[in-house]
Amino acid sequence: MKNKSKGWKEVEFIQSRATTRMGYLPIGGGGLNASYTQVDAIANISATAGNLGMKYGRDFIWSHTGYGGKDSEDETVVLLVKEEKYKSFLHLALENKHRIKHGPMGEIYITRTA
Repeated sequence: MKNKSKGWKEVEFIQSRATTRMGYLPIGGGGLNASYTQVDAIANISATAGNLGMKYGRDFIWSHTGYGGKDSEDETVVLLVKEEKYKSFLHLALENKHRIKHGPMGEIYITRTA
């Protein structure tokens, strides 16, 4: 995807570094087009940015998801950041210590907190 925001830099995260949540609930129905994995990864990365004092819409925005990294099969989340220094800050600060599981009827269990 072409970055059309002048001066903003792309920062790519391997999705599995930000979440281990499964993509879909094990029950039918629902209208979520993005997978729960993508949404959870974006939420974690955005929360990390906020904890670093970054403000959404001023210092960073979510751009898109894709494939990249060392292995082109790796799903990625891409943000646009205003300053180059944010790339390193975000990669160093990102943690994936929480664990979310789904039960057979769609229940959500937080089995480990961050």
